Amino acid sequence: MEAGLTGAYTDNGDGTITDTRTGLTWEKLSDDDSVHDQDDTYTWDDAFAFKVAALNGMTFAGHTDWRVPNVNELQSIASYGAVSPAVSAALSTACVADCTVLTCSCTPASNFWSSTTNQDNPIGAWSVGFADGSVYPFSKISENSVRAVRGGS
Repeated sequence: MEAGLTGAYTDNGDGTITDTRTGLTWEKLSDDDSVHDQDDTYTWDDAFAFKVAALNGMTFAGHTDWRVPNVNELQSIASYGAVSPAVSAALSTACVADCTVLTCSCTPASNFWSSTTNQDNPIGAWSVGFADGSVYPFSKISENSVRAVRGGS
């Protein structure tokens, strides 16, 4: 996303939100112990092997091309005018106990994996911390949150 532009989000009513500026469709997170639960964390490998595989296996929102976003895509949903979580209100709305992706959108103020490996240290990958929108490298055996994405322009 270019500097100075804010996301324009559309709730698709199927557990996803589309950023109309980037063309990316994001998985909404919930607080209901489902595969979408905001409290679930994964190692980097498990983000692909379990989280994304589960979404594609269930044809979530009618699609089987879900993936872990790259670091630039993930940073595109950070809102530097917000804090804890540093995301647009569209990605953090009505998050209460037992809400589902059809009734809420949760974003914990935690670190989220990207698919981008740290080239200086390939045992690590980049993450975005949604407490403040910072970008950090972490060891791939660490556990972080995951929000899947599909599409793009």
